[in-house]
Amino acid sequence: MSSEGDSISKIRFIHGLMKKEVEELLKLMERTKSPIAETGTPPLDAMIRGEEVIITAELPGLTSDEFTVYLYENLLIIEGIRKRYCTDKQIFFIRAEREFAPFKRIMQLPFPVDKDNTQAMLKNGVLTVTLIKTEN
Repeated sequence: MSSEGDSISKIRFIHGLMKKEVEELLKLMERTKSPIAETGTPPLDAMIRGEEVIITAELPGLTSDEFTVYLYENLLIIEGIRKRYCTDKQIFFIRAEREFAPFKRIMQLPFPVDKDNTQAMLKNGVLTVTLIKTEN
């Protein structure tokens, strides 16, 4: 009987240690949360300059017709599709590292922005979106 009691005590002890480790892991995850929702490519940077939020995203090889940028509530959304540039059936890739697929990036904005006073510019494969903070 003592052996059974010892086994139960060991299980409770291990359970307590695991519970503590999981709680610490959850606290760490909460502290390191990023306001950027990671949903795939393209990589982006977000900066604040005074009353502006400036977001840059890498969109090499895309034209402005191949992606959309829009605001939804407090989110900036960039979505589009990278189309395969080579459709020749006679060509066989020996290495293909670039992704040709739909993409969507969502970024939670740090403050309300003026939806009517935004700027977006695509230059040399880099999209720059500038948003201005509102009073609301």
